Formats: sequence, structure tokens, C-alpha cells
Amino acid sequence: MTFRVSIKPQSGGHAGDSETRWPTDDLVARIWRGDPTVWADPPAPEIVNRLGWLHAPERSRRLVTLIEELHRTAVDDGITDVILCGMGGSSLAPEVFASTLPSAEGSPRLTVMDSTHPDAVRAVDAAIDPATTWFIISSKSGGTIETMSLLKFFWERATLEVPDPGNHFIAITDPGTTLETLAAEKGFRATVLADPEVGGRYSALTAFGLVPAGIIGADVGALLDAAKRGAARCGPDIPLEENAGFGIGVRLTDRSRRNSDKVRFVSSPPVASLGIWIEQLIAESTGKDGVGIVPIDGGPRLDGVPGDNAGATTVGIGTPSDEAFDIEIGLHDPYDVGAVMFILEFATAVAGEILGVNPFDQPDVEIAKQLAGQAMQGDVGPAGEAPHDVHDPRWIRDFLAALGETTPPSYVSIQAYLPQDADTEERLDTLRLTISTTLGVYTTTGYGPRYLHSTGQLHKGGPPGGVFLQIVDDTATELMVPGAGYTFNQLIQAQAAGDRAALADRGRSVISVNVGGSRVQGLRSLVDQVQAAVQRTSL
Repeated sequence: MTFRVSIKPQSGGHAGDSETRWPTDDLVARIWRGDPTVWADPPAPEIVNRLGWLHAPERSRRLVTLIEELHRTAVDDGITDVILCGMGGSSLAPEVFASTLPSAEGSPRLTVMDSTHPDAVRAVDAAIDPATTWFIISSKSGGTIETMSLLKFFWERATLEVPDPGNHFIAITDPGTTLETLAAEKGFRATVLADPEVGGRYSALTAFGLVPAGIIGADVGALLDAAKRGAARCGPDIPLEENAGFGIGVRLTDRSRRNSDKVRFVSSPPVASLGIWIEQLIAESTGKDGVGIVPIDGGPRLDGVPGDNAGATTVGIGTPSDEAFDIEIGLHDPYDVGAVMFILEFATAVAGEILGVNPFDQPDVEIAKQLAGQAMQGDVGPAGEAPHDVHDPRWIRDFLAALGETTPPSYVSIQAYLPQDADTEERLDTLRLTISTTLGVYTTTGYGPRYLHSTGQLHKGGPPGGVFLQIVDDTATELMVPGAGYTFNQLIQAQAAGDRAALADRGRSVISVNVGGSRVQGLRSLVDQVQAAVQRTSL
């Protein structure tokens, strides 16, 4: 065993009666038997058909030979780039694997394409040669609008430049989807069918995570070996006091009923990027019915802040550090990320039971999709009105007013419908640090529309009290989605408008700001205004 799990004893009180009820009701063994009544009785459909992740370390073995063959072919054919078009559960685990796992020499590099911003699409398009690129089209439903729009775009590009475009495309989807049919019609190189009994955010150790990781040269067998070791640490024969998944699940909910619903994750090498995957797992699984755990990926620690922000549970994952954590998972072998992922999946399922929510559905995600569709038709009501211009002082007054309404807010969510590049990252990090340290409030950052498939469920269905700062820009030159009748510009603008309307519909405080056509200068102005305003404001 190359990883260790350390859980500090709870500081007063317990997460409900879990430590007595779970052994009495034999809940760990019932989970392993696939008993959906652990979470709801009578069971909901999205529990009955969503427990396949428990057996992913064994069931996914069937994919290893196929994945190894695809990797060898990619290397032999001189493939230099793999573009993964996917959202949420289809993109986050591959992104973690690409930045965490070592790859065989000569393997292609992975780029995750999970943005509909036209500048982001153009940047990827300009960086590749279709003749030496494979495109992975990854969608559980087979109809995700972002993914299918990207398919249309890159298919047209490949058709114009290579004689056999189908050989450059691979589909990953559930059986029976429109994507499976489309891939057959277009002659894709391969279609890999995923386990339909695994939900998106629990799919890291299935085809959705493993195929991209293997094609770029990771050892998928070693990853599954590690996942199996993680599963063993959560097994039904492990005493509860030693069961890693149970212990972490209880600890994650320890403070959730005592005026603090935050869990701050600090990920360090070799798994420094793991937080983007954890955010979706925790937020989308627990944030519903007005309760949930708010995952904070990094950022400053805010001990001693009064009110809701006091005493967030802290989790350290990776190389041990000087910071003291409530939960610490130490590892040195990058492949142990598979073990960590399984343990956290099990812990999240435990946390869902303790909180009294179904950890496998996402009831508030659909509303944003519906309102985005209405926005494409120009109709989302008052919340769909144009955002404030960054140079209009009314936006900062609205932002300060929203912060003051909750005194202090539970958390601030920065939602950037911008391309994810180094300059934007730097500005948003500064903005986040300013808000957190000056106001003493935990702050999260998400890129739109990807966060709609990640933390969006929590924002609308989870605990109240968040303040949402949405940042958009003028997307300038139109970029058509071939054959779709709309542009990427229209799509991302509609997604931002739809999410504004969805948040407003749920009674959330949302302020939207347009940084204009000069994104760098506009974002710099926004950050400067926030710094000046919050430093002279006492909440």
C-alpha cells in the first residue's frame, strides 16, 4: 500500500446518528449488495441504475486490451494530439489523469475541449493539424449540446483536410444513444460503449476516464489495480472504524449541521489537479434539497472567521505538508489517484445518506439547460437582460449590496464565461484572494459552461446564501457551428443568460458583468474595482 488515510476524531457531536445506525442497519454491506433503499425507500430510478461504479475496478478490465491497441495505433500513425470534446464527467477525470499519470514515450498529448467560447475553440483549432490529431467525442447521453456542437465543428475541419475523417474520431457513450448511431454512420475509428449503470460524475474509472488516459500512454491496468486497492479499503468486511470511505463520508458531514457546510480541499503533487474532479463529485452529489457540502478547491484557509465560514472541514491530498488537515490522504505513486478516486466516491455516497439526499441525481441541472434553450430564442425573462458593463458603477454597487444582504455571504462563486488562459487565471486568482482574505468568505471559481456540469447543481439546489458573480465578454467575430443554425457566440451567451435566470429562479443573488471586447483590460478593471470596493467596505 503506497497511500495512507488519516482522519482526525470529530470535534464534538456526530454526523447525526451515523456511527450507531450504520452498523445496526448494516449499511456498508447493503451498499456493496447494490441495495438502493440505503438512500431512498422506495428507491428512485437514478439510484437503482447508478450503482455500477462500485464494480468499475473489475468491470473496466475488459477495456484494457482495446485501449492498449488504440494507443499503439496512435503512436504508429504519428498522432501527436488528442482533442477530447466532453463536459463534466466526460472531461474532468481525463484532465486529471493527463496531468497526473506518466505516459509512454511517443504518446500524443491530450487537450480537453469543454468550452463553447469561440476564442477557446479557435485557439484549439489553430494549434492542431487534423492529419495528426484524433478527436474523442465523449457524452454519456450522446446529445450534450456543447459536445455535439464541437463535433460538428471539428468534423467539418477534418473533412476539409484529411481524406478519411472518420478514422480520426472515437466516440465514448452509453449504448443506444444518438452518438453511437452517428459514429456508425460517419465511420468513426472506434465507438467505446460505457457502463450505463454509472453516472457521469462516478465514471472516472470507466470508459469515460480510461480511454483518453490510455490513448495518451497511461498504464490503465495499473490505474485499475490502484482503484481495486481503494475499493478494498471500503469493503463490507472492513471494520467501520477502519473503513476509509465510511470514515471520510462521516467526517465530510461532521460540521454540515453545525453552521458550516464548507469542505476545503488542498491537492498537491502528484495529484495537484484533483480538485477540479472533486468539486463535481461533491457538489453535484450532495447539493440539493437545500442542503449539501460546498467544496472549496484550494484558496486561503479562513480559520477564526465568525459565522458560517468558521471551521470548514479541511482535506489534504497528495504529498504531506505542514498544514494540519481534518482528513489527510498521503500518496507518492501517481497511479494511486485511482484508489483516492474510488474512496472519495464511496465517501460521497455515504455523505449523501447522512445528509438525506440522493447522491446520484441532479434535479436542478435541467432548468439551466431549458432556460439556455429559451435564451437561444431570445426569451428568458428579466434575468436574461444584458449584463452590466464593467465601466458602469452600478454593477459594483449591486455586488456590494448582494454581499451585504447575507452578512457575510455563505460563499462567493466567480463564474467566468471566458477562455481559460494564463492571464485570465491570474486575474481570477487575484479576485478570489481579494474577496476571501478581505471579506473573510470562502470563494470558488468556475469556467462557464463547464461548471454547469460540475458545481451548477449545488449553486441552484444546495444551501442558500451564496453570491454569484458572473463574468462575460463580447465574443466579437461570429464562429458558426456547422449545420446547426447557431454560432458558438450565441450558444455561450445563451448559456450564461440561462444560468442567470436559473439562479434567480432559485432565489440566488447573481450579478453579471461584461468585461467587453478587450478581455484583458476589462478583467483587470473588474479586479481593480473589487479590490478598491471591498477594502473600504466593512460587512
